[in-house]
Amino acid sequence: MTAADEDRYAERVHRLCVPIALRPGGRVWIGPLLPDDRDLLSREYATLSPESKWNRFLAAVPELTPSMLDQLVDEVDGVDHVALVAFLETQAGPVPAGVGRLVRYPDHPGAADMAFTVKDEYQGRGIATALARSLVARAPKGVTRILTEVAHGNLAPLAILGKLGSMQVFQSSEGVVDVEVKLAGHEEDSAAESTCLHRRPGIPSPAHPRLDAQHHGLPPTA
Repeated sequence: MTAADEDRYAERVHRLCVPIALRPGGRVWIGPLLPDDRDLLSREYATLSPESKWNRFLAAVPELTPSMLDQLVDEVDGVDHVALVAFLETQAGPVPAGVGRLVRYPDHPGAADMAFTVKDEYQGRGIATALARSLVARAPKGVTRILTEVAHGNLAPLAILGKLGSMQVFQSSEGVVDVEVKLAGHEEDSAAESTCLHRRPGIPSPAHPRLDAQHHGLPPTA
């Protein structure tokens, strides 16, 4: 990170970000992903371990392609697609530590996909929890449920998602579980909407719309 980056991040967190105290100690600043963050997102993603990259996309994605950055940055509108960046406060100043986003499902306006990633060296400090709660606080209007996918055995995001409301986990394809979270305060609304969900063959409970994404044009998110 250059001196210019340090100055830019310091100015950015004080102008656009909200400070959140971390339970183990320290502080993180969370604010919106900006239109000129393509290089930032690409550069920081490249520093992730192969495991963290896999857990993010449930596939081997060594780097973010231009078309992926189009989705991850250019399509953020703050209405149906909300994205936040976390900057960890260090002695040298704020440094990029993680990113999270909520994307509303077009066919299910009451539901959104959630994703968050924290750099390996900063994991375990509560940053992902802070991102998740900040995303819920800025959720698209009308969203009452989180419907997402998690790698089987990746317990950390399940623990975080479970803090946001009533959570159910469904076995999906090999190595992947589907997660539905009825956000706290919206359980009755979510129950009424569950009748609209697609059902996966062989699973009696409703699973999330991404199971039928190929047929309904639902976008992958990050």
